[in-house]
Amino acid sequence: MRLTRGDGEQTQPPVTFKDYFQGITDVISEHGYRPLLDAAMTQLAKDVSVSDIHKILIYAEKDGSDYHPARIEAVIGDTRASFTMNVALTARGKAGLAREFRTLQYLNKKYQLSFLPKTYFEAESFYESRHHGKARDSMLMFLADWFQGYHEFHLSLGRQKSCQKLIVWDTDKGPYYLSRPEAWQLYSQAAEILTGYYDINTFEQIFPWHHAAGDFVVKKENNSVDVRLVAARQYASMLVHSSGISRRDALLFFFLNLSLRMRIDRLDGIGTVVWADDDCVDATLEGFIEGLREKQRKGAVEPGFVDSFLQDCRLLDKEELSLMFRAIVDACNQAAPDMPIIRRHLDRHISKVHIAFQGLNE
Repeated sequence: MRLTRGDGEQTQPPVTFKDYFQGITDVISEHGYRPLLDAAMTQLAKDVSVSDIHKILIYAEKDGSDYHPARIEAVIGDTRASFTMNVALTARGKAGLAREFRTLQYLNKKYQLSFLPKTYFEAESFYESRHHGKARDSMLMFLADWFQGYHEFHLSLGRQKSCQKLIVWDTDKGPYYLSRPEAWQLYSQAAEILTGYYDINTFEQIFPWHHAAGDFVVKKENNSVDVRLVAARQYASMLVHSSGISRRDALLFFFLNLSLRMRIDRLDGIGTVVWADDDCVDATLEGFIEGLREKQRKGAVEPGFVDSFLQDCRLLDKEELSLMFRAIVDACNQAAPDMPIIRRHLDRHISKVHIAFQGLNE
């Protein structure tokens, strides 16, 4: 068996699953399993020795376009330390993986929030090349926490194929659909997470991200859900400071773009590009506001900033809002597969956001 690119082409050179698993094993077992032991001790907050580990399980989880993540479970007594090993094989994948490792480290240190996976180490493993003229090739990887009990989710048409639902790919208990209140919670929490990592002063944000890529995961307990973000490919400003844009305008642009992106997915994760129902807008606004209020509670913005900003949003007329939305859409890559559905729904989306702003409490 061979690992492939997301577009179906084999990596050059081809990599077998034997190479893949051996490469991961070589990395975690180095120096008497020291890298894995250090990670397990950090995650479990207790001392762990090699003799404490009953067994180590490695599962190939996904064959992505750039990454090929594995799940690693170290069984230690009656507990398990769970990790993900993100593995890249191509030059593009390796560059992205190295950048994401640095980004995750930076964000975890800067914000000390629990929504992104903690990272442990980055390593390279070599294997016998099957490419003519080369003796060896390599795979780059980094170890991070695995969010145990959290699963990927996507928009679906539901059992009756007549209404839009969010389906959770629970690999333990089987797939299930979220109720409307649960879906609301999910979108609200996702928006709150991204707002939490938004820097109001520098305009830096986590972007790109996409529901279709499985960047967010969810865990359901009773009638509530809990959301985590598993990827942070880049952290940068999408605006140029020299343009003289204010903090408030930049924040508004952040939300408007967020409101668009939150609605986009692929049907059942692999089908056509789809657009979430209007509830998504209200839930996204709710999460965005809660994220801002949390920043204010922590002193990241001055007292009164959030209420004043929301008042500005409420006073925006629809024409002003439309100009801002169209500036965002026009700045996007027009060849991107999301663009047709964004343009098709844009007018209605602008109206929905305007109505939501009008409903903000004074």
